[in-house]
Amino acid sequence: MDIFTDYANWKIEKYDLITTLKEIDSLIIIRYLNVLAVLDYLYDIVVEKKRKLTEDEEYIFSIGFEYLDNNFITIEELLRTYFNNNFKEMEQCSKTINLLLYTLDFEEELLNSVSDDDLTLQSDLKKLEDFEDSVDEYLKNKINVNDAMFVKLDEIVEKIFNKRRIEIHPIDSIFYEIAEEYNLIASEKDVYNDFINEMIANDKNSK
Repeated sequence: MDIFTDYANWKIEKYDLITTLKEIDSLIIIRYLNVLAVLDYLYDIVVEKKRKLTEDEEYIFSIGFEYLDNNFITIEELLRTYFNNNFKEMEQCSKTINLLLYTLDFEEELLNSVSDDDLTLQSDLKKLEDFEDSVDEYLKNKINVNDAMFVKLDEIVEKIFNKRRIEIHPIDSIFYEIAEEYNLIASEKDVYNDFINEMIANDKNSK
């Protein structure tokens, strides 16, 4: 079974989840729309147009599919564990869920960007994991985080990555650029940075 068959099966398996999140215009699904659009586009090239993907396109498809699969496993676990499969209840905590998902993304990016012999890797990873635990407490109580929590995560991430001179390239941002290149933009909303920019604007107005 190849990766394109796996993706087709995955879309069938996740159909109800993806469709429901789209139908309720969920903030949770927004950050994945461009990834889905790009993967569907590349899948169509292979299956419908019968053209082999370039090496770069194959890499894009592989990375995007892995990202979606890992994230949707997490979303399904949250839906089941905290919300008893109630989509409306989950959507009421969509800000908290997005913050948790972004935190997990940054943890993954740190692990992928830094070598194991980095002496401060574990301590920096723990900062993100501690923040993850604090966000998890909001979920346990079914409470939405305030926007300041997004700024707090941004501050933690900036310190961790800037001291290593590593540029942060979240996968959803990368796929926005790819979708733009293919003229496939499905959503221009940036959930993470929208909250941060809103907080910065509020801070300036209050001074």
